Amino acid sequence: MKQYFIILALVFGLSTISFAQRKLTGASIGPDGRSMSDKSKKDDSKMLDSLGYNVESVIKTWKLTDMNSSREEFKLDTILGEIQNYNPIYQKSISNSYLGNLGAAYQSNIYIDREKDGFLFFDAYRAYIVEPEDIVYFNTTTPYTRLFYETGGPKGQSENLLKVLQTQNISPNWNFGIKYDLISSDGQYQNQKTKLYDLTLFSSYKKRNYGMNMVLNMNRISANENGGIVNDSLVTDGDEESENIQVNLTQARSKLTNFNLFMNHSYGIGKEKEIVIEKDTTYSYAIDLLYTLNYEKNSWQFKDDNLNKDFYPTGFLLNQNSTFDKVEQSLVKNTFQIVFNENENKWIRLGARFGIESEFLKYNLRRNVTQYAWQQKDENIHNNQLVASLFSLSGKSANWKAVGKYVFEGYRQNDFDLDYQFIKWFGEKNSGHGFKISGRLESTTPNYIMEKYYGNHQQWDLQLDKQTELRAGVEYFNKNYRFKIGANFSQIDNYTYFGLNATPEQAAVGISVLTGYLQKNFKLGNFYLNQSLVGQNSSNEKLLPLPTLSIYSNNYYKNEFFNGALGLQTGVSIHYNTSFYAPNYMPATGQFFLQEQKELGDYPKVNVYFNFRIKRTRLFIMYEHANASIGSKNYFSALHYPINPSMLKYGLIWTFYN
Repeated sequence: MKQYFIILALVFGLSTISFAQRKLTGASIGPDGRSMSDKSKKDDSKMLDSLGYNVESVIKTWKLTDMNSSREEFKLDTILGEIQNYNPIYQKSISNSYLGNLGAAYQSNIYIDREKDGFLFFDAYRAYIVEPEDIVYFNTTTPYTRLFYETGGPKGQSENLLKVLQTQNISPNWNFGIKYDLISSDGQYQNQKTKLYDLTLFSSYKKRNYGMNMVLNMNRISANENGGIVNDSLVTDGDEESENIQVNLTQARSKLTNFNLFMNHSYGIGKEKEIVIEKDTTYSYAIDLLYTLNYEKNSWQFKDDNLNKDFYPTGFLLNQNSTFDKVEQSLVKNTFQIVFNENENKWIRLGARFGIESEFLKYNLRRNVTQYAWQQKDENIHNNQLVASLFSLSGKSANWKAVGKYVFEGYRQNDFDLDYQFIKWFGEKNSGHGFKISGRLESTTPNYIMEKYYGNHQQWDLQLDKQTELRAGVEYFNKNYRFKIGANFSQIDNYTYFGLNATPEQAAVGISVLTGYLQKNFKLGNFYLNQSLVGQNSSNEKLLPLPTLSIYSNNYYKNEFFNGALGLQTGVSIHYNTSFYAPNYMPATGQFFLQEQKELGDYPKVNVYFNFRIKRTRLFIMYEHANASIGSKNYFSALHYPINPSMLKYGLIWTFYN
């Protein structure tokens, strides 16, 4: 708890400092923490900042996209919404296989939601990790602070999640922020504790033709590994308390670290064009020159001081008594780009972007130096890539962009990625009614570690072919009717995966995946029925098993009282997927792998919650997994990994705008 107070003291200390700032285009925030109408702005014109000055709180937020060459508006969540749905993995995907505890390793059950990280061991933790591409940048007229805290469970089984954000402008053009996230969850089964934190400093600067973005952050993950429970029937058929159920591993643990330094510079050249939107003045130029620097350092460790040889796959052990496996990676990436902005050049009306990217990677991992001797060694690889893009994003009713990437030299030589996106609106642009078409063809070299690895329990030395995937998608959306429906088709050749022996394999035949999804939010007076459905079909269920149907249903009553000062939302949310051969998990490599022992799923997880908003503060009380002791107890998410039983949780989000 000491570190909580240190961070909070730092953030709130910063929030007392106020700077003179100009008005920006963005969301005007009222005293209740919600966007203000014009009338509300007049009624609340006497808002004072921390020094007593009359300053309207206006916040502009965005994220960098298209290899950091453009900005995409990001809307802050200022309503009750789904504040009880705080688990990062369920914010990324509606259906997941995971180890049952907050902060534990996971894999999305939705194929198109699966993410791959450059460092293989982060794949199972990507939703918890903050990297530069995840950062939301701010420009504010008043300091902005946001605190989220969630807790639940008795001592020894408690769960805590803390998120703190503080940002403010140093000048009208320069913003600085600090972000701290912490997950600490003991779990309800033995040797299941997880502890994750990230600390991020970020800044942005934009004045006329020069712009800069900077991120400095680190992530640390510590996860005890219990290998799942020994006997599933103790959960499905017994009444044993979860903390008394025997697990496979008692002294195994994983540790992951990540450090990032990111800097992005842009410089506009050519004729200057002034753009004024709601008194906010910006400037555009015919050409933008960009330089991006990424430095990243990653590490993964697995330790087990009490080997259960019945749990690990049989085979040759490098050490018969204990395990200590380690892999480290460092990366330096330099990217140079030139952007010809749309409608700014006489010789080409389209927008165009060209660039070159060079990356250098160093791995430190175990290698055999003689037939029976191994030691940690450094290995260096590099890649050089060309990038080209054409786009038309200023059309009145349609936008499109096409991007091509080709690795012309290095370890991933001849890898390529071709991507096309088209969006058409019915009526005015950004009306919220229209359709999207997307297509992608990529050929990628499997991750470096998947080709050769020497661990205490798994070893492999493979020659893998490039994996090629063709993906096509279409989507119709209608914001007024709160409706979205779409379909996606993927054809995968040389599909690379972890097989039944928990080692990498490659499919000899192509695999196709058909995905359909639907989102519809119904409103009946003050009752809301928000439904999300995903259907999937894999042509090879043995190598790529997927649930046929996944559902997230959030149903609630919402109302406001005392002229909007108090908001209330109470409801029931349900996560469900049909049964399938959900993956097993190998702690010694931190990877999910195939299993044929039994199907899992066909079990609804029900949460009952109450959400409140009192002016700027939002609170929730939730009884998670309320149906744990009702009916079937087959609540396993991954093989031998049950989700946590029922737990009462509560939390709050507190925002400050001055």
